[in-house]
Amino acid sequence: MLRYILKRVLLLIPVLICVSLIVFTLMELTPGTIIDQFLSEAATPEAREELIRQFGLDRPLIVRYGIYMFGVLQGDLGVSMITGISVWNTYITRLPNTLALVAGTLLFGATFSIPLGIFAAKRAGRLADNVTTSVSIIGMSMPNFWMGLVLIFVFSHHLGWFPAGGNRHGLSSFILPAICSGSTLLATSTRQTRSSMLEVLKADYLRTARAKGVPDKVVMSKHALGNAWIPILTTIGASVCVAIAGSVVIESVFAWPGVGRMTVEAVLARDVITTTGTIMLTTVLYVLVMLIVDILYAIVDPRIRAQYVSAGKRKKNSAHETGRKKADEALPRKVMHLSDSAREKMIAERIAADAEAAGFDEKETERSETVLSKAPSVAARRAATDESGERDILVTQKYRKRSRFGEIANSLRQNMGAMAGLIILALLFVTFFISLSMSFESVTTGNIMNRLQSPSAMFPFGTDGLGRDVFLRVIYGTRYSLLIGFSSAGLAAVVGIFLGAIAGYFGKAVDEIIMRASDTLAAIPGLLLGMVIVTVLGQSVRNLIIAVGVATIPTFIRITRASILNVRNQEFVEAARAVGLSHFRIIFNQVLPNGLAPIIITFTTSLGIAILISSSLSFLGFGVPVPHPEWGAMIAGSRDFMRIAPWLTTFPGIFIVLTVLAFNLLGDGLRDALDPKLKK
Repeated sequence: MLRYILKRVLLLIPVLICVSLIVFTLMELTPGTIIDQFLSEAATPEAREELIRQFGLDRPLIVRYGIYMFGVLQGDLGVSMITGISVWNTYITRLPNTLALVAGTLLFGATFSIPLGIFAAKRAGRLADNVTTSVSIIGMSMPNFWMGLVLIFVFSHHLGWFPAGGNRHGLSSFILPAICSGSTLLATSTRQTRSSMLEVLKADYLRTARAKGVPDKVVMSKHALGNAWIPILTTIGASVCVAIAGSVVIESVFAWPGVGRMTVEAVLARDVITTTGTIMLTTVLYVLVMLIVDILYAIVDPRIRAQYVSAGKRKKNSAHETGRKKADEALPRKVMHLSDSAREKMIAERIAADAEAAGFDEKETERSETVLSKAPSVAARRAATDESGERDILVTQKYRKRSRFGEIANSLRQNMGAMAGLIILALLFVTFFISLSMSFESVTTGNIMNRLQSPSAMFPFGTDGLGRDVFLRVIYGTRYSLLIGFSSAGLAAVVGIFLGAIAGYFGKAVDEIIMRASDTLAAIPGLLLGMVIVTVLGQSVRNLIIAVGVATIPTFIRITRASILNVRNQEFVEAARAVGLSHFRIIFNQVLPNGLAPIIITFTTSLGIAILISSSLSFLGFGVPVPHPEWGAMIAGSRDFMRIAPWLTTFPGIFIVLTVLAFNLLGDGLRDALDPKLKK
């Protein structure tokens, strides 16, 4: 175990070097520089040149990066180009606030999710189970920034129980951000706990334990939960990593002074040194969380713990096996030196032992002979077959085997959740086509006379601060969310499937290069990487699609590689090679179509995730530019009117939830149809 931990820590070094190179290069390519904030319109060219020399911008990019990394290797992350304060000191000052938020996320999510998941699994199919599952999937579909604004409106503005933001009121300031951040962990962990427990509750050893008189609480806590920990811990670890990256959003909503806000401020200010340093340190937290999860695997599962046996023990065991094998090989030579009677006795014992291992005995043989003697003759069986032939034809026609597509469609029809998701998606696509007939001026031109009108028959969703119809703007915003969702997920799928298929099929050096690059990209929190990419490319729908898609590529690479590894050694692949088909034809015509099921499920799930990420980036000011009515940007622009006009944030948030919910429900339905072993 110690060697494994040391190996993971050492592998973190090249990952950090690659992350620093990516972020530093992207920030240097950003339009504009840090000196633009220090220059006025009346600044002279001499003053500009002086600032360029002061910040070292007159040197080549590779030189500036080399100087920065030389300082990093000495433990110096540099100083902020804005404040002149050490990046490390600023990060360490704000890190406790972010860690407290993550701890609250873990405490709130894990404390309630595991009991709720067990509660739902024990009542599978009942009302309590359906309610728990429905609430969980709705919680997974809700964007954190919108939930945060709803919590502020209800518990701060309306009830006055908690402060609206900041950390100056002690524990009361911490409750709302922790609940908002922990809601995603609560939803995902509850569903995973329920699913894992359902698989374990059907095991024979649980029935045996109950038959021996073991109390039900002990059976559930020790035997059932003990064998379901691995997927639960995986989900919790992934959710904690999302909370670390998502702290950017939570801290912006609640004005929480953590490293997330520090990163946003640095990116907006074009502070290359601070941005690179904060993302590198956040990547370290990201990787350490996954390392802790791997260690917990060994703690909760003795089978994994047994894999970390020392090299000496493995060598000793290997020597013991070799010695025993040599002794077995020498046995026939020893038999030749025995007398005839002793040799016959040993052979008889060996035959009896083999028969006993195969499960044969004399009584079983007698029973088999009796059954054969009583079996009907060939003529009788033929007559019975002729008599039932017509009936078999009717049964075959009634239960004729469907095609693969027909089986999937039939499974979706029988799944109420999947049908609900399809209905919502159908309505959203109708709304999308309606939005194509609307002009941009109709949703951006306001009428000050209709300013902040509450919902009515004339304005179903009310009007905003400029007198614009919120209903028309929400309808128009459908084109952005669906376009970004499908395009970014499609971009990630095309690149990720291609690279994953190449890695899984060829293996060896090609696999190592692609997977190490994928691990490096996955180590950068997706939201932070998206912020940097949009800052470099500029704010537009196309650039937002690229930013969201690039962050999702590692997921498709891993899923595709795993699917290819399961198929590439099958007989039909060997036959295709023997016929002389090219490698790429085998990959995309033979191997990949037989491993599409998990890829399709991942694509459907990625659609909802892409919409959540894009709306979060727009909320932070890195997405679709104003005045385009993207739902996340609409919520961000109306947060100042939340107390007097709550409808401005309510309706765009509801549409985000419904859209993501539809994709999640459809993804669950496809998962059940394509892989019955993973049914809820």
